[in-house]
Parts: sequence; C-alpha cells; structure tokens
Amino acid sequence: MNSSTRTSLLVGLIGVLVGAALVTNWQSLTAAHKPAAVAPVASVAYAAPLHSDDLEQRIIEAVKHTEPSVVLIRSTLHGQQIDPFSQFFGDQGSGGGASEPFIAHASGSGFIFRKDGDTAYVATNAHVVYGADNIEVLLANGRKVQAEKIGSDIRSDLAVLKITGQNLPPALPLGDANALQQGQFVLAIGEPESFQNSVSLGIVSALHRTDITAGGDGTFNIPSIKYSDLMQTTAPINPGNSGGPLVTVEGQVVGIAAVVDPRAQNIGFAIPINGAQPILAQLEQHKNISHPYIGIVMTSMNERISNYLGYNGSTGVVVTSVVPGSPADKSGLAQGDVIVELNHAKVKDPSDVANAVSKLKTGDKVSLLVWRKGSLTPYDVTLADMPEQIPQNQ
Repeated sequence: MNSSTRTSLLVGLIGVLVGAALVTNWQSLTAAHKPAAVAPVASVAYAAPLHSDDLEQRIIEAVKHTEPSVVLIRSTLHGQQIDPFSQFFGDQGSGGGASEPFIAHASGSGFIFRKDGDTAYVATNAHVVYGADNIEVLLANGRKVQAEKIGSDIRSDLAVLKITGQNLPPALPLGDANALQQGQFVLAIGEPESFQNSVSLGIVSALHRTDITAGGDGTFNIPSIKYSDLMQTTAPINPGNSGGPLVTVEGQVVGIAAVVDPRAQNIGFAIPINGAQPILAQLEQHKNISHPYIGIVMTSMNERISNYLGYNGSTGVVVTSVVPGSPADKSGLAQGDVIVELNHAKVKDPSDVANAVSKLKTGDKVSLLVWRKGSLTPYDVTLADMPEQIPQNQ
C-alpha cells in the first residue's frame, strides 16, 4: 500500500463554518457612505419538561419559549487591505502595495444563556465575532442592542457577549448532551440575516464526531478550527445559524450550531453543551482558555487498519499523523502507532484520549502505552498549550 493510500485511511472530515453570511467592502471608507458548570441562571425561560403527549404541540411550545432568547449577531471589522495593483497604477513612491481601508461585515446567531438583572450573556461561535471591533445584537422582537465581547476562544469556537438593557429576554435552560441518543428529535433555531426566526427539525444522527476541521479559508483571517467532539444532526443548519442553539423538544439547549459538511445535504454539526459550559463560564470571567494537547491526529481502529498494521489487539486508537514540534513529536510518537492505554486506562476511540487530555492542564504529564510493530512501549508526554495555528504535517 503506498503512502497516499495509507493516508487516505486516516483522514478526517472537512467542513465549512456556517456563521456568517460574509460581505466584505474592499473599498475606501471615504467612498463608502453606506466540568465546572455555568453559574446558575437567573430568569430562565423555562426549565421543566413540557408534558404534552402531542409531539407537534411540544415542538410548537419549545419554539415559542426558545425563540425570544435567540438573537441575530452583526459584527463589523475595520482594517487595512493591501492593494496588489497599486505598484502598477500610481503610488510608485510608497514602496509598492498601498494600503486601502476596508469594512467587513459578518452575521450569525447566538442565545442568552445567563441573565442577571438588566445584564444578559449571549453564547455564540468565536468565528462569528472573530476580529470584530463593533458588535450589534438584534433581538427577536426587532430591538437592537450594542454588545460587548467579553471573552472569545477560537480554538473551541466559543465566545461570550454581554448586553444590557431593560426587559431583555430570559436565559435558556441548558440540557444534558450526554443523555442524548441517536434518533432523538432536536431543533436548530437561528437568526440568519435574510431569514430571521428560522427553525428546522431533525434528529441526532451521531455523537462524538472527531477530527472535523473548518475555516482557514482567508475569510476574516479566521484560522483553521479543529473540533475534537461534535454531535451530528439532520436538522438543517443554514448560513447564519452559527452560534444558535440546538434544543430538544423540551426546549433545553444541548448544543451550539457550528459547522456543516458542504459535500452533503442535512449534515450539520453542533458543539455539545456539556463541553461548552465550562468554557463559557471561564470566558464570562474574562479568563484565557488553556488547551493542553498531545499533538496527534487519531482515528478509531477498524479491521482494515488492523490488518494493514498487523495489530491483533481488541482496543486502541491509531495515530494517523503527528504535529511537527508537538509534545507527541518530541516524545517520539509516529504515524501508525496504536495508543492502547492513557494513564493506565484502556482507550477505545479518539474521544477517550481527547476527553482525558481536556481534563488536564498544560504542563501535566500523561503516560501512554503504545503498540508499534508488535511491541508495547511506554511513552511519557508533557502536555503543551495548543497553538492557534497548528503546523501541517506534509
């Protein structure tokens, strides 16, 4: 089997961010006139399950209670763009590449997850407000409120905005994503710019999808985002739905819409609320988020890979690539290694490794038991803080 065939066994899914209907004006400004749990919520929309036996009526009631707390987010970025043609048409004395001012706009969704008096905290995706210097929130009733970004973490793709004012909508109750089952009904509620107050119905297609990457396409200079744990849903997640809640028919938030697979219909992904809660709590307190990492890309073991490697074990995850300069690289891990244990606990799939590492801190050491070419070898790896841009292993 050649290297390209081998690599094809080990690749993850590539998706696209659905935040934002992006509109960029590359023109002169002068010419443009145009876990730790989240803190207890106050003023919750409703937390008790609805008791109607009629599924359709339960969905209607869930939407009715949830929608007022879902918001449209408009973000604006002012910056400078190098005009590549200026060296040919004037400005010869500037050394080439004259700077042109520009304004870029983006929009996405969010939802109120905590309220304290006249202050409400809005959860959304970090890519919706990445680099923004002005953020406006439009409530479901048409009211506009200026927002302050108090915390953002692009690596987890989560951000917290603060809005203030009288009679703001209540916070939405947060559910338990760990209790979800395949086939369970969920609702994606969002505020796309052109189709506000949008609701779509689907099911939970799968849980714990890993190695899904989006972004990094140059838009707003958003770096590539690698999601370590997402839930998959058939509920259509349309452009502008990023940051909106994925809710159960009881109206509890179980996920935050983030990304879609551009190669298929009705394959969307959301960040599980259980993983998002502690991060939102830290962002609300203006804290930096530490992302300890080993520096490997993993895939689950299957019969095809085990036959190719000659591995006869019943558990373990396969290292598909190692990030150059990462802790794994420095410790000697290599493509094709099989991680059998982490800190003396057996691992069955990549989420076991990711979840264990997420509970540790930068600087902590993990003990790995690794199978390679018929031999078991222990490796001690010191976790480092994940860089914002992960070097690609070509």
